[in-house]
Amino acid sequence: MGNFNLIKLSATESTNDYLKKRRSQGNCQDGDLIWAKDQTAGRGQGDKSWKSTAGKSLTFSIYRAFDTNTPQHPFEISSAVTHAMLQGLHQLGIPDLSVKWPNDILSCDQKIGGILIENTFKSSQLKETIVGIGLNINQENFQSLPNAASLFSVTQKKWNLETVLEILLARLEKELFCNFLDVADSNLAEFNANLWRRDTSCTFDGPRGNFQAIPLGVTQEGKLLLFDLEKKKEEEIDLTQARMCYDK
Repeated sequence: MGNFNLIKLSATESTNDYLKKRRSQGNCQDGDLIWAKDQTAGRGQGDKSWKSTAGKSLTFSIYRAFDTNTPQHPFEISSAVTHAMLQGLHQLGIPDLSVKWPNDILSCDQKIGGILIENTFKSSQLKETIVGIGLNINQENFQSLPNAASLFSVTQKKWNLETVLEILLARLEKELFCNFLDVADSNLAEFNANLWRRDTSCTFDGPRGNFQAIPLGVTQEGKLLLFDLEKKKEEEIDLTQARMCYDK
């Protein structure tokens, strides 16, 4: 599998945490890829969890160590991974794809996947990253998760997990082992072209409560540029300031 060293697990709490434990033990190499058939305590952005169904989801994590071609901005990793995921899902024929800032992959305005990126810095230099990906594949029922969907629910087709993984990994390998400087601008442009609710008023939630704003685009640093309809001005925000809500 080229640059990837695939390690299959029957179950683990979190594929990201599994890789971090291997790294702390000095047992982690560039390109290590952990795929768990059952992830029992997956994590999302911040304090959120990622719920997956054993045998019906893809949950995997990739370890990258940077000696050369280091991204100038950490968000370049996120935009590269998003680019790879969107291209792979397009190849599979998944309809109406978009990305909800900063890390949710949507189909038909519903969340089918998420990305969790954890970076390590040394002397302010990005040295390594762990990229965690969760993708709903064959789940049929999302009654307790009204904003969620799966590849099955949006296509009415059952999918082979290994086939989907193979297609995604081909795209991810190309993006994660490239010269980031060469593709940073194009990856950001694609991220913004697929930005969910771009140029449309939507609800945000933050320390000040709910407010209405229009997402305009994402910067190379990963901040969201928006037009705040209450303040009547443009602002750049990060996740400590507000999150996009799944309002329609």
